[in-house]
Amino acid sequence: MEIIRLTISERSSAMNWAIPKGSLFLIVFLSFALSSCATMSVTPEMVQQHLTVVTPDGDGRFPVVIYYQGTGGDTRRAMQWASWFKTIGVASAIVDNAGMRNRTRNPSGSMYTEDAAIAWDLLQANPKLDMGRFALMGFSRGGQQALGAGPHFREKRVVPRFVFALYPGGWGHGKCMSSHRKPTEVHIFFGDLDDVSRYERVGPACRGLAKWYENVEFHELKGATHGYDDMYSYTTECCGGRPVRVEPNPEAVERTKAIIKKAIEAAWNL
Repeated sequence: MEIIRLTISERSSAMNWAIPKGSLFLIVFLSFALSSCATMSVTPEMVQQHLTVVTPDGDGRFPVVIYYQGTGGDTRRAMQWASWFKTIGVASAIVDNAGMRNRTRNPSGSMYTEDAAIAWDLLQANPKLDMGRFALMGFSRGGQQALGAGPHFREKRVVPRFVFALYPGGWGHGKCMSSHRKPTEVHIFFGDLDDVSRYERVGPACRGLAKWYENVEFHELKGATHGYDDMYSYTTECCGGRPVRVEPNPEAVERTKAIIKKAIEAAWNL
């Protein structure tokens, strides 16, 4: 904000003839608001206040999955998955990415890849968790965040053993990217009836990504829509207001679970 104030101060005498004082005040106020949102940094305290940890029964130490929300900004999918992971001896760390930013959604263009890394730092203090064995998991835009979080887990942090990206998106038409390299194992899941993929060609792009990188696997789920792991049916929108169907598909969920379970059982000795 210093730069904005300085600029206005230096030019105020020249602008006064063209801009009424009330309008100038509005410009300053809006500039402050926009700048604050753009430069808002996430602190460990913010993550701690919006972090829910679900652990299996017993003393541990348990491997853990850290989640990213999708555009909708809710945690219901993560809570469902946490319940299942608990039954196979895996803990979950659910971050309210939207809530910590004082919003209800994670809008188009928003990036929050660092949240899981900060959560990882905090979770090291939990004696029931083995932070050397962890995975990232995200849904829709959250899948994009999970795939893009690689740089946060280099140097001082351990790299994730797995990344599970369910119907990821947000890169733009025909794009799918991953910042993770070996030894991280990346699994991308897409339904063949996914409307977002149909509009944006994300599924084919992710399939292509898997052909280029040995550590990436693409899983197509027959009969599954976007958000196939949700609890109820509804229609949302993307891509300039185009409709996106969401239909629960228990069979696709079970196949996803089977793929995940097979991968982690061998790696984590479950």
